[in-house]
Amino acid sequence: MSDPSPRGRYRVRPADQNETTVPNEVTGPTFDHRDEAERYARSLVLAHQTPVVVEKLAPAGCWLQLGIIG
Repeated sequence: MSDPSPRGRYRVRPADQNETTVPNEVTGPTFDHRDEAERYARSLVLAHQTPVVVEKLAPAGCWLQLGIIG
């Protein structure tokens, strides 16, 4: 598994079932490629048994949710 890239376009973050909007200060590792992000997300789910969100940085600068794993 590759290390997260500091300026990647894909982000993995914890999922919150009660979330209606994404907070301004969301932190999570970022990756250059979607498959790297999804592989990392699956490993987190297996290790911690909690769902995570995979997102992509849009050209406008907002994060688009691609899916929830877990």
